[in-house]
Amino acid sequence: MEPPAKSSRPYYGNLEALRGIAAALVVLHHLALRPGTIIAGNQWLAQGWLFVDLFFVLSGFVIASAHARSAADGPTAGGFLIRRLFRLYPLHAATLLAALMLDIADSTAALPGYGWMVGLNLALVHSWGFVPGGALNAPSWSISVEWAAYCLFAAVCLSTASVRHRMAAMAVVGAVSAVLIIVYCGGALDGDLTFRLPRCLMSFSLGVLAWGWLRDRPPLGPRTAALGQLGAGAVMLGLPALVASVPAAAMAMPLASAAMVAFMVRDPGSVARRLLDCPAPQWLGRHSYSLYLVHMPLFEASLRLGGRWLVPNLWLVLALAALAGVSALTYRWIEAPFRDLGRRLARRTETSTRVGKSLQLI
Repeated sequence: MEPPAKSSRPYYGNLEALRGIAAALVVLHHLALRPGTIIAGNQWLAQGWLFVDLFFVLSGFVIASAHARSAADGPTAGGFLIRRLFRLYPLHAATLLAALMLDIADSTAALPGYGWMVGLNLALVHSWGFVPGGALNAPSWSISVEWAAYCLFAAVCLSTASVRHRMAAMAVVGAVSAVLIIVYCGGALDGDLTFRLPRCLMSFSLGVLAWGWLRDRPPLGPRTAALGQLGAGAVMLGLPALVASVPAAAMAMPLASAAMVAFMVRDPGSVARRLLDCPAPQWLGRHSYSLYLVHMPLFEASLRLGGRWLVPNLWLVLALAALAGVSALTYRWIEAPFRDLGRRLARRTETSTRVGKSLQLI
């Protein structure tokens, strides 16, 4: 959710910070699954995977705000997919390589079917329901299904120029996905990778629809916006405790996330927005993608390189410090340059294609 270089659409720094906070909670969730540390076995953090659905809602909103009014033509759709692929794939490839090296070192790569799993990961389709598992870098399952959501959104925008029809199509996608999850998973959002795609499409579509409902609406009063965010946040923070005993309650997380986005977008500058505009939340948001994809292979590598011999809480502190440093590096040397390259290639593709069509008409 980097601020656009040149765009007339608004940039929401508070949404950027929210994404960073969600990434940090997912990191702590995975750390809580490791024994010995001060947060090990924490029952609330054990359900921290729920905040991935906040990512999907945020993604749907941001993508819709940038592209839901775009032209319904091939160059525009192609440019959109180029930008998104260059945003996702380079860091995915780097962390996939790291996970692959770890698996080679402990002979996991010699297991039957491992090569097929590598191929699915390289194609970014490893969580599209072909197999119940197979993400070499575990968090990358959500990157795979988000790429599917981008492809579907591009297809919807290509099929019609009407914003109203695009919203209707995404509403159908979200509704069908929700029905599949309710019927086949009892409303639970966790489990193997078979139904992670409809999980993503449900939340992504909700984010798109949130943009459709919010567009052109006036800001709320600062007090109303702050109280709305407080209420939505309380629901979101309470859900992990409830989901432990009532798995179907997870279905409320996308709704609460959409409500949070709605109050944030219409916040004219409350104390909540000012707090999220502070340097620390903004740093988390800017580096959220690196934090999310890097942490699992980094933690595993640190344990193999001697971390198991450290006092667990000391390892926890050092691992988090290392994650911050490595994430800053991967953002600087992988995310940012490839994102900019994708933008340039997309503009070039869009321009050359349209120029070629114009010459054909002369």
